[in-house]
Formats: sequence, structure tokens, C-alpha cells
Amino acid sequence: MKALTLPMACAFHVSLFLVMAATAAAADETPAALPSARELFTDQPKGLSEQIAAWKFIYVGETFGNLSGGLRQGAIYEGTAKFGIGVNMDKLLGWEGASFYTNVLLPHGDSLTQKYTGDFNVLSNIDTHDSLRLYKLWLQQDLDDGKWSLRVGQIAADKECFVSDSSSLYFNNAFGTFPVFSANIPGPIFPLSAPGARVRWSPADDFSVLAMVFSGDVGSATTNPHNTGWEFRPQNGSLGLLEFAYKSHQADGDTGLPGTFKLGAFYDSKSFGDQSNDGSHHGDHGMYVMADQSLYRDPLSGKDEPHGLNAFARTGVAPQADRNVVTFDGEAGLNYAGLFAARGKDITGLAFAFTRLGDAYVRANDGSSRHEAIIELTQLMLIGDHFTLQPDVQYILNPGGLGFTRNAFAAGLRFTVYY
Repeated sequence: MKALTLPMACAFHVSLFLVMAATAAAADETPAALPSARELFTDQPKGLSEQIAAWKFIYVGETFGNLSGGLRQGAIYEGTAKFGIGVNMDKLLGWEGASFYTNVLLPHGDSLTQKYTGDFNVLSNIDTHDSLRLYKLWLQQDLDDGKWSLRVGQIAADKECFVSDSSSLYFNNAFGTFPVFSANIPGPIFPLSAPGARVRWSPADDFSVLAMVFSGDVGSATTNPHNTGWEFRPQNGSLGLLEFAYKSHQADGDTGLPGTFKLGAFYDSKSFGDQSNDGSHHGDHGMYVMADQSLYRDPLSGKDEPHGLNAFARTGVAPQADRNVVTFDGEAGLNYAGLFAARGKDITGLAFAFTRLGDAYVRANDGSSRHEAIIELTQLMLIGDHFTLQPDVQYILNPGGLGFTRNAFAAGLRFTVYY
């Protein structure tokens, strides 16, 4: 496969972005929002606004096999359990607009990436070091009828920023947190979190600004196995994120196909090692843009079970190649809700991801290539109110990105139990 150049990849995503926006403007009906995997599997308990406390339990298990290429052939099982409790502080103590939430994780099992495929981005988004982890522990205060929201405590950045309803359907980590962040910044993303604060300002229903700041270096999944290694040393610096979001055609009575568009940036003030020598550099930064857009709503489907086509496109850039492993990434995909008449609530998706490695990193590792690409096909099948099945296949071109590993073809089945 011929490698995409940076201008080609940028032009592709800009073109798709414009097509999505034009499609939204052309619609003249008021369609219901199509279902998303993110809404289904969120760890936030429902009903907390009406109750003193609420809980949420999720168990995700999967078996995956590498059928060809990669490091070698073989199969694994892995899973993760998540349990969380939320408390409505208004109903409990009369503290108006306040809420509390905490949850824990218990991942377990083998890694297909480490044992068989050798891919860079990690094939499964539940793949991590096995240990019981404190994941979230925060207190939130809402003000001015919800226009302002302050959250303080142990927070996961990838549950606030980088979020796309459509790309949340996919397993590969390239479709989660942008690789320009996850591969370069030791930040609070799954399975890690960190002490910090988040402020969200929503002056209007269709526009919001999100700002987050975190202290220290969270370490890694192995060096901080229980997620309680909080460090506040000055040399660890601080991490800041800023994200602007605009929602189109999502107000009651609005016409047109709904869309969500985001622009974000991040900066980390600690020192980063040079990719080609023993030197170091102060600070690192990057930015990203992303779009979720409904392209088609089946007029024959009802509001209780809407059918139609959603698309997403994302691009991230981290320009400082002397300290970054990844300098560019781009992802795009199409999701169809109710593609098969007999499975009206299912979501079928096809997506593509491209990750560009920095030149200094490639030279330091004697690589003959500098990119990894992923094609993923999946279908989320709802079986009752508390169970899903999701078959998934992935074709990974140039696993590891350096030209050392054969293209890999992997397939698997995930199940999810949630209450």
C-alpha cells in the first residue's frame, strides 16, 4: 500500500469535513438522533438527578485471534470489569448542584498486540496491565442552571476530551484518544487518571468550552498499577487541555441533520527526551479537530428506533518531531444504524485510521517505514436490555509502523454486560 503523505491526509479529512457540513445544511426535516455506542456503554449511572445515589456495572470480555501476519498466529481472552457509584449531594445534604462519583476497574487477560500482532496503536481498547485500579474520584459543582460546571478530583482526560460518539464504536485505540496525544504525552487516559480540575462553560445549547488541568506525571499502567501514585513534584510539570465544541441542529424543533464539531489543543510543561539522542526539550504540544455528522436519516424509521448513516472524521497534529513518537494521525468512518431489517437496533461500522511516526523516532529505531494504517469493520448487536455482542475484524498495515512486521489480519468477538 502506498503511504499517504501529510498533505494528502489533511486534504482527505478537510474534504470529508466539508461534505458532512454541506449534507447537514441540506436537510429539511427534524430527525431523531441516531444511537451511539458511547451512550450505551458510558460508566455514568442513570437516574442520579432523581435519586440520592445510583450505580453502574459493566463487564466487557472478548476473544481475539491473529489469523495471518503480525508476529505469529494465536488467540487470547481478555476482559475488564467496571463498577461505579454516583451520589446526588443535593438530595443527600441539600448541597444544590453538587454530585460525587467514583469507580474502579479490574482488567485481566492477555494482550493480542503484545503476543501476536505487534501493532503500534494497540488493537483492543480494553488491553492494559492486570490490576485493580481506582479510576475516578471526583466532586462536581454545577452553577447558573448548568451553564458552568466545575469538577475536581481524580479525573480521566479521555472521558472529557477527544470524545466522538461515532468513533466510540470501534475497538482499536487509534479511534479513541488521538495517537498524537496517547503516544506522546504520559497523560491521564485509560487505564490511568490523575488529580486535576475540569471547567465546562456552556453559554448556549449549541456551544461549549472545556478546560482541564492536571498535575504531575501519571506514570504508566505498570509503574502506577492501582492508579494511586499521585505525584506533585515541580519537575513533573502540568498538563493543560482546551476544547471548543459546536453542535448543529440538536435543539428541540430544529431542522437539519445533527452534527458535532470540536477543536482542541493540549500542552504539557514537563521535559521530554529527544528521540535521537540523550538531550531533552521543555514542553510539548499538539492540536486536533474532529467532526461527527449524520448524513442520512431513513424517513420510514420511527423516533424510537431511528435508522440512518453517521460519519466521523478526525485529525491530530504534534509538530515537534524531535520529542514526539507520533506527529500526525487521521481517522474517518461510517456507521449505519439499522442496516439490516431484522436487526433494527444494531450499529454497523467501517473505519480507517492512519498514524504517522516522527522522523527522529524512525531513524533512532532503524525503521524502513514511518506509518501504521488500520481498517476496521464491526457490528454492535443489542441482545435484550443488558447484553451486547460485537464481532470485529481488523486489517493492520505495517504493524508497529517501522517496516519490521507483516500486515496482520485479526478477528474477534466482544460481549458486554451492563446494569
